[in-house]
Amino acid sequence: MTPPAVRLAELPPDHAGRRLLTGYTPAFAAQADPRFSYTLFVPEDIRDDERPKLWVFVHGTRRRTRFYLDGLAALARAERAVVMTPLFPAGISAPDDIDGYKVLEHAGIRFDQVLLDMVDEVAHRWNAAASAFFLHGFSGGGQFAHRFLYRHPERLSAVSIGAPGRVALPGGEASFTRVPVQIVIGSLDADPAAIAWMASEGGADRLSRARTLAAALRDYGSAVRFDVVEGVGHVGEAVLPAVTEFLLANQ
Repeated sequence: MTPPAVRLAELPPDHAGRRLLTGYTPAFAAQADPRFSYTLFVPEDIRDDERPKLWVFVHGTRRRTRFYLDGLAALARAERAVVMTPLFPAGISAPDDIDGYKVLEHAGIRFDQVLLDMVDEVAHRWNAAASAFFLHGFSGGGQFAHRFLYRHPERLSAVSIGAPGRVALPGGEASFTRVPVQIVIGSLDADPAAIAWMASEGGADRLSRARTLAAALRDYGSAVRFDVVEGVGHVGEAVLPAVTEFLLANQ
């Protein structure tokens, strides 16, 4: 049996391991399923008695995560938060699979449970307050984020859904309506050709589908903030300021 990870608080103040477990961390294999991994930003001056907030940012199809860590480091230091960026590699279930994680369950893999297992690891090692965490995803990550909202609302403090190419409209039980929701997208993210191959309800382009999703969530009773960032296309970095504004309003 794999021994439990050493907790940051168990290391002496001058231990070299503290330098690896704070700031920009290495990528850690998920202990429950090492095919997946996560990287963190942890405030360098974190105290052993702190219980930092947890902010989870899920990548899109290209699996780019570093810009989240770079863009949020200063804010995480100020707000006493740990930023977590999971990695769901392409090609897990088949060589050409790039989309499986976006729908939470694919080829026998429960990607939502993989994330929750990662969250539990972060709570153990870094003492993060992970019973209810902030979640953002952009593009493919936005597809993941709104489906995760429907399935696990009790684990979310707030959710930010960025420019999903395909949307799943809500149905059935509506316990997710207690979770504050942001839908964020660029004003120029409205090219039907960009998502012509993505069959989905809601319209022919990402902007139309985002509006449809926002309306459907509001019809269910969710408090939805809909942000259209002017002059921006399908660029996750460009909507990050709007995401952080929503994050700070829902701490």
